[in-house]
Amino acid sequence: MKRQPKLVLRESCINDVTRTWTPGSFVEMGAGTGHMSKMFLDRGFDGASHDLGEDSRQMIRDNLAYAGDRISVPESLSELATEFFDNLLAFEVLEHIESDAEVLGEWMSYLKPGGRVLISVPAHARKYGRSDEIVGHVRRYERDELHRLLAGAGVERIQIINYGFPITELTRPLSNWLIRGDRSYENMSAEQRSIRSAQARPKAINRVLGMFSDKCVLPFVVMQRWFYRFDLGDGYVAWGVKRGG
Repeated sequence: MKRQPKLVLRESCINDVTRTWTPGSFVEMGAGTGHMSKMFLDRGFDGASHDLGEDSRQMIRDNLAYAGDRISVPESLSELATEFFDNLLAFEVLEHIESDAEVLGEWMSYLKPGGRVLISVPAHARKYGRSDEIVGHVRRYERDELHRLLAGAGVERIQIINYGFPITELTRPLSNWLIRGDRSYENMSAEQRSIRSAQARPKAINRVLGMFSDKCVLPFVVMQRWFYRFDLGDGYVAWGVKRGG
């Protein structure tokens, strides 16, 4: 399945941020299909991937079976040991959760003091549109809001970069236009929309992506690095360490 431009840009940004990180254990929350867990497994990390959806958990097990006992997919987070993992990962998850501060606080309990937190979220409330609504987003974040959320959960040495500019300023409006008439999500709860969004894209998006190669985005992978410190792009990647280490 071809990746949306924003996913290619986000993965590149996360690689830029974590390039020098020493492999250790991780727990990924809202892992979807396990795609991002695979990226870290392939770099020598190991750990656990969790998702609320039963189908998603099975998909993760199938997709990451090659890693054997280096990865676990618990049915419930209660199966995990607290203050055990070196890294807490959550990519495009918190924006789906009404009680984001409460849930982030719960996730932090599984991280060792001094362990690293790495998250990504969509940026800028003014950009909230149809493409957010149908996948169950309840918000898009502002930089200061995201910083307060992390600090309130006990994260320090927080750094935030804004990725995606300039191409996401074109792809976001296009995405909203392409799915303007999509009603396939309307009878789903926000949680169901969130789970489905990790497994499949709207048909209109797939038709357009089928016309292009991932390689078309590569020049913008380089270009976005020039703008990381500016608040212009479509998403945030944030990281820091758990207080007490």
